[in-house]
Amino acid sequence: MLLVPLLTRWCGLEQRRAFATSIAIILPLCALSSVIYWVRGGLDFGLALPYLAGGLLGGFVGGRVFKKLNMVWLRRAFALLILYGGVKALFF
Repeated sequence: MLLVPLLTRWCGLEQRRAFATSIAIILPLCALSSVIYWVRGGLDFGLALPYLAGGLLGGFVGGRVFKKLNMVWLRRAFALLILYGGVKALFF
């Protein structure tokens, strides 16, 4: 939530590149998290496989669509995603 404004203001990146960079940061964090879960014995690859496949497919499709989206719609989509996550975390 704060990464895109930091990348645009402090690093001088254009907004589209800042969005792409913030999304690219997710991959190493997810990889690190999965290694930690695996080492502690809490990762079942059989259960995680559908999520991994969905994440790969979503990342590929998102990367293709990302280039074509208007920045206004991209901001709105991210805002809706954040709101959805917040509502889900609070009430479900």
